[in-house]
Amino acid sequence: MKRFIRVAILLCVVTVLLSALSLKTVEAKATPSSWKGFQNRFSSTSCGTWNVVPSPTNPNGSSGLSGVAAVSASDVWAVGGSGSQLGGGQTQIDHWNGAQWQIVQSPSPSARYNTLYGVAAVSATNVWAVGLDVNTSQVTQTLIEHWNGTHWSVVKSPSPGSGDELRAVAVVSGGDVWAAGYSINSSTIKTLVEHWNGTSWQVVKSPNVGTSPGFSGVAAVSASDVWAVGSDNTTQSMQTLTEQWNGTQWSVVKSPSPGKRGLEA
Repeated sequence: MKRFIRVAILLCVVTVLLSALSLKTVEAKATPSSWKGFQNRFSSTSCGTWNVVPSPTNPNGSSGLSGVAAVSASDVWAVGGSGSQLGGGQTQIDHWNGAQWQIVQSPSPSARYNTLYGVAAVSATNVWAVGLDVNTSQVTQTLIEHWNGTHWSVVKSPSPGSGDELRAVAVVSGGDVWAAGYSINSSTIKTLVEHWNGTSWQVVKSPNVGTSPGFSGVAAVSASDVWAVGSDNTTQSMQTLTEQWNGTQWSVVKSPSPGKRGLEA
């Protein structure tokens, strides 16, 4: 930990020194009017701070956000849910327009419980969000919603088991989107990967290792390089689970498990 802190401090110092060198170069060439702008940009000696940005209160009660994706500095989406799992839980989608966060109306197809875990953006008119809904028969189903630039709508998605959840989503292009989570059927937990081909969502076979594997994150490098991460339970402990799509199939890639926890996005 101490070594990590020293490296972080060193990087901070290097950043400040580079900024100072930039100032000297600009100072030698800039006019008085142009110098002020550069000074405002580079004169800070801090390495940045996190600030709380006000977000809207959901009238449906308690709420939380689980995923975020950015199209641009003035076009950011955050997703989650509000209400109670005991009934009335609804999806929640917030949008940042560059000045403030606002709640954007989103579908909640189940009268009992709905929530979103992941979001990914292709463009300002093409954004995907994934999660789950629980129907009145207590069956958990996958939930996928899409933003077309005007409104959010539910897009039909497969639910192969009796307890299915999608935890994350990643985009390669408008016609190549991946969602990952897990599926429960007869007390058996399996990995669940679904793919959008531009027309429909379809389940893509993925390996199952351990006794209860599942994904919590997915990221796309290209059409032939997609990663999904999560965990699987063995008889003794929980281990990391990492799988890769090579353009043809999903396969397990060995990953270290130094502790007793899996991977969470």
